[in-house]
Amino acid sequence: MPRWLPAVALWLAILTPTLAAQAPPEVIQISASLHVLVLFSDGTVAALGENRAGQAGRPPVIRRFLPAARVELPTKAVQVVADEDTSYALLDDGTVWAWGRGYERQLGVALSGPAGTDRHTPAAVPGLRDVVEISARRNVALAVLADGTVRGWGVLTEALRGRTPEFPGVASPVPVAGLADVVHIAGGADGFAMTRDGRVFGWGTNHRGGLGLGHVSNEILPPTEIPALKDVVSLAVGAAANAAVTRDGQVLTWGHNEQANLGDGGHVDPGDPAQPAPAPVKGITDAVEVKAGTYGRHIMVRRRNGTLIGWGNSDWGQLGAGISGDFQPRPTPVKLPGVEAFWLGGNFSFARTTDGALWFWGEESAARRLVAAAGNQRVPARVPAEKYLVTPPQ
Repeated sequence: MPRWLPAVALWLAILTPTLAAQAPPEVIQISASLHVLVLFSDGTVAALGENRAGQAGRPPVIRRFLPAARVELPTKAVQVVADEDTSYALLDDGTVWAWGRGYERQLGVALSGPAGTDRHTPAAVPGLRDVVEISARRNVALAVLADGTVRGWGVLTEALRGRTPEFPGVASPVPVAGLADVVHIAGGADGFAMTRDGRVFGWGTNHRGGLGLGHVSNEILPPTEIPALKDVVSLAVGAAANAAVTRDGQVLTWGHNEQANLGDGGHVDPGDPAQPAPAPVKGITDAVEVKAGTYGRHIMVRRRNGTLIGWGNSDWGQLGAGISGDFQPRPTPVKLPGVEAFWLGGNFSFARTTDGALWFWGEESAARRLVAAAGNQRVPARVPAEKYLVTPPQ
């Protein structure tokens, strides 16, 4: 053995921890509406994009798509949610922090007076402890507690509150009746909860079959079990149609097909009949998870082989399939292999590949700031780290 080899090995042993410490944290979650929240593996959060209500964690400005900046939180975050003009972070101590628009009490407090109802600095939602997951959609926020119960605040409907709502919203988190042993939740005033044993409960409007109960009605229903959904592992709430993945890799869709969200090759007008019962999407038997865009216009599935397949609205290139046109009614592969995580915004999408790279495709206004693209980005493009990575203060 050469005499210099032990010395080199010693120096490598000394330098390796230092080099590892200098490596940038990995993106582990993105949540996006018009603004984007990025959660890193070290528990820090960056915000970029729209900030008209302070949802990017800075004083409100008219200018759109602010560059990335760190959101100051008291401890590490484990989940982030971007809902229209409001932001949420679940921290590792089980508390929920909120900032941005608060007019409809979606911050969990009743703000008023000269300062208005918006807040650009994060603050804890009072009365919430032991939270394990959060969801927010259209100014309704929901939290799953460690004991499997659910709390809600914001513009809660009668179905979720059990009594007539008081405009402009419910400031303090209140229990959602009819839900127990919940491990995952999706949506807001219209949404779904998954229990530990894979059963699904849905609530909200059913006039276009969105609850998957096999019939259409004009009722706004409280949490109701959906008999046709068993052994579910993932849920997505779309604009008019919804989706679920079962343990055996199937994807089921139900609701209205005006956004081509059923994935059955069809696309109908708003006044046409709905599909009120869950039905399998043909050709998919290896699904792992399903997600819907923030606006609910496109749906995407990650498969076991690390590929993505999507359908629905495609007018902004948000399906990443390189296609033109307003709708893609059949599942179409995204032009990106080796995907280990993905997230859908309004009219755009993100994915992280196995090499840790972050990819973007979709809407022009975001594309030209993230990947310097002219026009809509119709196929995935790698996002330079400086566009989203914020170096913590030294």
